[in-house]
Amino acid sequence: MATSGNVTISEGDYLRIIIHGTTAFELLRTGLEFDLFEQLETAGGMTLAEVAAAIGVKEQPARVLLLGLTSLLLLEKEGDKYVNSRLARRKLLRSGERFLGPLIDIQARVINASLVDFAESMRRDTNVGLRHISGPGTTLYQRLTAHPELQKVFYDNMGDASNRAFAQLLDFYDFTHIRHAIDIGGGDGTNSIELARRYPRLEVTVFDQESVTRLAADRIKDPDLRKRVHFQAGDLLADPLPEGADAILYFHIFEIWSQERNTELLRKAYDALPEGGVCLVYNFTSNDAGTGSMSAGLVSPYFLTLASGEGMAYSPDDMERAVRDAGFARVERYQDLGFSHALVVGHK
Repeated sequence: MATSGNVTISEGDYLRIIIHGTTAFELLRTGLEFDLFEQLETAGGMTLAEVAAAIGVKEQPARVLLLGLTSLLLLEKEGDKYVNSRLARRKLLRSGERFLGPLIDIQARVINASLVDFAESMRRDTNVGLRHISGPGTTLYQRLTAHPELQKVFYDNMGDASNRAFAQLLDFYDFTHIRHAIDIGGGDGTNSIELARRYPRLEVTVFDQESVTRLAADRIKDPDLRKRVHFQAGDLLADPLPEGADAILYFHIFEIWSQERNTELLRKAYDALPEGGVCLVYNFTSNDAGTGSMSAGLVSPYFLTLASGEGMAYSPDDMERAVRDAGFARVERYQDLGFSHALVVGHK
């Protein structure tokens, strides 16, 4: 039963969703592939025969899909018509409160195949699942440079996920004292562009792989933003960081690496900053007790099995400890910011 943002199921059904998780995911992904949720919303509901005709399949396979999606509480039945549930309207329509299409796309096309190697990745303490994506390098980010289409899928999701989380950071933290920020691993430039748009005197430099910075540069149409948002290609692990900035943004990177490597990279940021400079570490987190959230628990195997072979969703305690160990003497910590995010600010 779905009520006011909560879904209630029995213990047995909860275990069934875990055991048959691949099937549940494919039911959802297939519904999106056939644009079923959008078509049901436009039509105000459809019968079995109308659904089959609308998505171009016979009634028997349409019935299988509808049974699955209804059992998962994504569809409901009103008389002889199938309609979207409240949850589907909020999360599975492009006009909804939070459309999850990009996340489902990256799971289907980049992540899911690798997760069969989770146990072996644990045994070897490395990202065995990377074998499913050909190309150079030892991380997913390096391998994606050989697959431009998958790279776009990846950064479309990262940009989409960043939008809401970064918007809340902009409402929370005042950047007016910063002159020039380096956005390490800035991806498609979503954060840098929005930051420069919000603060008209601020310059931002996106520091990331060359193929990624090209994606970012192509997104900027505003002439003023083009003057203030810069791009420098480089390898975070091997190359020196750009200098001359008074802030370094370490956003959504902490979860990729081990605690030890994060400390090394933050020490590198410390060395690149002038006296009085700041390093902002902003990331999705688990709780300090190591018991949740469910999102943190479910995303962490991806970092071990595919992304880097060493990361996870860390706690705010982990973030603060790494910033202090990197040399920042004065540290501010803000947690429970929404979307399971925390901000740790190190002052040099």
